[in-house]
Amino acid sequence: MGTMRVTQQLLSQRSLHNIQQSQRRISDLQHQLGTGRRVNAPSDDPVAVQRALNTRTSMGKNDQYMKNMSIVSSQIVETGTTIQTMVDNLRRAKDVTLQGATGSNTTLQRQAIAEEINQILEEAVVMGNRQTNGRYIFGGTRTQTPAFEAVRDADGRIADIVYQGDNESIEVAISDGVKVSVNEAGNRVFQSNEDVFQTLIDIRDNLLNGDQDGLSQNLGQLDRAEEQLLTALSRVASVENRLDRVTQDTMDFNFQFERVLSDAVDADFAETMVNLNSESNAFQAALAASARVLQPSLLDYLR
Repeated sequence: MGTMRVTQQLLSQRSLHNIQQSQRRISDLQHQLGTGRRVNAPSDDPVAVQRALNTRTSMGKNDQYMKNMSIVSSQIVETGTTIQTMVDNLRRAKDVTLQGATGSNTTLQRQAIAEEINQILEEAVVMGNRQTNGRYIFGGTRTQTPAFEAVRDADGRIADIVYQGDNESIEVAISDGVKVSVNEAGNRVFQSNEDVFQTLIDIRDNLLNGDQDGLSQNLGQLDRAEEQLLTALSRVASVENRLDRVTQDTMDFNFQFERVLSDAVDADFAETMVNLNSESNAFQAALAASARVLQPSLLDYLR
């Protein structure tokens, strides 16, 4: 087996190469301390970079889902509040209707009760045309125009209510492949099994006409109308609760993703400091050894 001749030039090249490699490692460790990241370029750790990219993509999608839920949350809350207000108004309407149906009221008393019912009716139209962020919440997908239009008689009283929206659902993505309907169509809430507006119109007119039998029927209609509203309120509450749960779950997932991302690319400060000190010591030792091994000139051989 042949032997390799070790020349002064070879020693110089190897020493210089080792010193440069040590300097490069020190520079990398200092950069890690400065940025706080172990991986600062794809070449540092291609596997970790790919894992970090996938994690950031998942976090970005989750951030968008949380933004979607945040945007519609005000509409959902407003929808529930409006329906609950309507329930309360119907309960008041039932109380005064019971007063008016006793048969012992004078004409003036019935007129006073009818006027209160009329005010409840007017408020019901306002509730049906409630807006959030400039959008009518009970118009289906027709959010730029009032959901209900009041048709009035010659005296200015409401004689009929016409629904101007549609039955379409507004769906929002809350996770991969999952969408949820976040609106309640007004005709489903107010005019499906029992027409809330028409019931109030009938009660007002029956009070003015002294129709006791009609008022007795109206009481049953009010019960059914209240049940209808409570069913809608239950649907809204279910969606609201679901969004709350999904939002919290998504936040928890992102917290876990942040840990995965940190494990993939962040530097361990203590470990990096130990490595830097060790590499600095090795660098100093290499310099010292090179100074002893490499002879700067031929004169050193003549001493």
